Amino acid sequence: MTLFRQLLLTIVLLLSLMLMVVMAINFQTTKNYLIDQLRSTTQDSATTLSMQISDFMALEDYTSVESTVNAVFDSGYFSQVRVHAYANDENIIRSNTTVISGVPQGFIDFIDFEVPTASAVISNGWNELGQVYVTGSAGYGYYQLWLATRDLLISFFAIGTVSVLLGGLMLRWLFKPLAEVEKQAEAIQQRRFIQMKTLPKTRELKSVVESMNRMAAKLEREFAAEAQTAQWLQAKAFKDPVSGLGNRNFFESQASAHFADTDRTYDGLMLISLIDLAKINNEMGYEAADNFIKSSAEILDRHLSNFPNATLARLNGADFVALVPNIETDRLKALVDAVMSDLHDLVGARISYSDAVANIGAVVIDASVDRSNAMAQADAALRSAKQAGPNKFSVFDSETGQQMAIGRMAWKEMLEHAIAHKSFALRRQAVASSHDRNKLLQQEIYASLEFENKQYHAGYFIGLAEQFDLGEQVDQVIIQRVIEAIQATSITGPFVVNLSASAYAKMSFVSWLDKTLQDLPDMVKSNLAFEVSEQSVLGTEDHAFLLAQTLKTHRVKFGIDNVGKQFSAFQYLQNLMPDYVKVDPSYTKLAVGKESESFFMHTLCKMFNSLNIDVIATGVETDQQVEILTKFDISGVQGYGIGRPVPFDE
Repeated sequence: MTLFRQLLLTIVLLLSLMLMVVMAINFQTTKNYLIDQLRSTTQDSATTLSMQISDFMALEDYTSVESTVNAVFDSGYFSQVRVHAYANDENIIRSNTTVISGVPQGFIDFIDFEVPTASAVISNGWNELGQVYVTGSAGYGYYQLWLATRDLLISFFAIGTVSVLLGGLMLRWLFKPLAEVEKQAEAIQQRRFIQMKTLPKTRELKSVVESMNRMAAKLEREFAAEAQTAQWLQAKAFKDPVSGLGNRNFFESQASAHFADTDRTYDGLMLISLIDLAKINNEMGYEAADNFIKSSAEILDRHLSNFPNATLARLNGADFVALVPNIETDRLKALVDAVMSDLHDLVGARISYSDAVANIGAVVIDASVDRSNAMAQADAALRSAKQAGPNKFSVFDSETGQQMAIGRMAWKEMLEHAIAHKSFALRRQAVASSHDRNKLLQQEIYASLEFENKQYHAGYFIGLAEQFDLGEQVDQVIIQRVIEAIQATSITGPFVVNLSASAYAKMSFVSWLDKTLQDLPDMVKSNLAFEVSEQSVLGTEDHAFLLAQTLKTHRVKFGIDNVGKQFSAFQYLQNLMPDYVKVDPSYTKLAVGKESESFFMHTLCKMFNSLNIDVIATGVETDQQVEILTKFDISGVQGYGIGRPVPFDE
């Protein structure tokens, strides 16, 4: 029960007790007054009657005595009038059965009303002739007592009702600051550090509000400090200070995690080498050289931002590298050509100071090529470009790349067929507790497209689906398939569905998801969870916020994947308030590496936990990694060391 209701109930009880006491006192006073009044009336009537009939009694005119008794009886509220004559020892009686009208029988049975009987001696001179007895009528007393009690009850009920209503309004007014404090506490629990601007006038409440404001401000400062520390450590460890891109360590960690993924498809690897950088540095100064590097980095970043999950870094002074997942030869050639064209424009802007700007070597590789072999092929392509002359590029095409380029012509038809027939197979990968690997926290869903007895993992078709503007339909079909699978299985969830940015960035998709979840039973919704990548969030934070609020309305968990892969501040977490984050696999490798590298992971986890966000480490491959990760504030682990993806129904 709320404090408001407890106080209101206390007021009602106290008021009721007070009214009951007042009513009891008033009732007893009224009753005694009526009895005294009736006793006085009967005594007066008895005395008067004795005086009126004394002469008749002396003459023994009992007929006149009876007439006088009738007159007195009819003129008052009496139940009996009796005259006893000593001369003949007889009684002259006039009585009537007491009828109480207008009074509830329960009230009559409950109240014991004492009916007084008065007496007077009949005398004539010094002779006593008889005695008069007058008994009052209880009907009059009960009726008057009932009227007084009824009016008192009505008055008390009206007073009580008005008092409770006014008391409730006053309590609501007094409790308004407490309601705001409650909202503030809930907001803090949801990692939104709001402060109350208007302070209540009540001293105690004002003190509580001020304390809550100080706590919220302190938590906000602590989170901001932790976020800045994490961002600073991230920049120190992985960011090139001149170009603003990732450095060699960043690329190595990202490439290691990417090439360890057995579900990868076809990737593009680019090496970009700036020409005459040393000459510019010697002749024009380091500021001109830095400007050349920054301008080149901006061009590369602008073009590669159109490719989800692409990794761009500066390897050393004049060399850049880019890893572009899920790209075929034609698109890679178009990308390299566009980059080279924009780099050559730096000559006209007098940033390069030379017609020779750069060389680019690129190669398309399949899942069978490891990292060292891929770098060797890209290096060979770069040497080929340099041999061709300044501002030239070379793109090596592998046999698999050619097959993919040819197959791409039919991808749209395949995707439309899969959407129409819901031909997507589901696999699930366990996410276990870091402290108990037998305890499942969730299971991530992977979808494969089935066409002509072949299966194609998401890496094959997601990028193309977004190019053909089919990402929303693909996600809808996969979500429906997952819901159907949940309803038909007893396997423990929740089951996590990854959403593409092209889907949740559309209001139509969010509305569809809202309606779909609204029609689902709570059991199914409790076994569902959705997550999006950090890269997509940074580009569509407003849409991600709307998605997160929609899911929270239905009490469906929401998470962010690949956290830490992008060089960005972590303030977006305060707005989105995810239930959990999945740290990029590259940080898992750092956590089990050098102490200086693991310190960054520790700081990152501390920041997430300060916001009450669960942290899940991905890319876990060995028992040793699990053992080391338990030292961090990590709630879950995911990777081939925990379990490989298996068909959903296994």
